[in-house]
Amino acid sequence: QSRLHLTNQRCVRRNLVYCVNLPPHASNQACITSPAYFGQYGKILKVVINRNAGSSNQQESGCYITFKEPLDALCCILCLDGHWLEGRAVRASYGTSKYCAAYVKGVRCQNPECT
Repeated sequence: QSRLHLTNQRCVRRNLVYCVNLPPHASNQACITSPAYFGQYGKILKVVINRNAGSSNQQESGCYITFKEPLDALCCILCLDGHWLEGRAVRASYGTSKYCAAYVKGVRCQNPECT
């Protein structure tokens, strides 16, 4: 069965949080994983920070936080989305990812971290 129709599709990852509009000083891994920020919601497995992704605003960045447990990601989203932090309205939602290219081709993926 062909999976090629999934090539440009994205899937919601229930343990991944996408967050934008954090204050500039909070856009680093140490701050994000601290108990004062995202660390309070649960065990964090991975953080990816995209600075100025598609924005002309030099102070704007987005980050992806992968939690160990999906319920931790949900708690994070419910607590942070729309919360005002240092004069900024923080936005948080589930993150998405593309389907694995190997999966789309119907072959076994060689990446052990592939979900």
